[in-house]
Amino acid sequence: MNLIVILVTPAQPPRNKEHIETCPVFITSRILGKKWTILVLQTLMTPEANNGLRFSEIQNELSWISPKVLTQRLRELEDEGLLLREVDSSDMPVKVTYSLTDKGQALDSVLIEMQLWGREYGGKEAERCIEEGFEFCHSCQS
Repeated sequence: MNLIVILVTPAQPPRNKEHIETCPVFITSRILGKKWTILVLQTLMTPEANNGLRFSEIQNELSWISPKVLTQRLRELEDEGLLLREVDSSDMPVKVTYSLTDKGQALDSVLIEMQLWGREYGGKEAERCIEEGFEFCHSCQS
């Protein structure tokens, strides 16, 4: 005679809103999930951005983003502690540059993983991406 043992685990109660809002994946998606935020971060991770970028340089790189939306994204990233906005008023006009904080730089590996996933599963659109990292993004456009 065979004895079959069935272990029944109690059902997990559904998560409530408070539990979800403290989930690390949700928190990350709340920060990165707004339109164009990832591309702003990617632009600030390029070698050209090592000493910071001016608003006009970011705008030139991401010309399809309206100045209003770009300003919103930069402020949000600054509020989250991912971006440093430095104002140099020693000259006229005042020079404002944007650079990533250590917390912002820590997202590099996250964006690289997203790039790798996109290259593998992104289909025809992603085939032009030639290299891991963001220093080659202009090459991917050609």
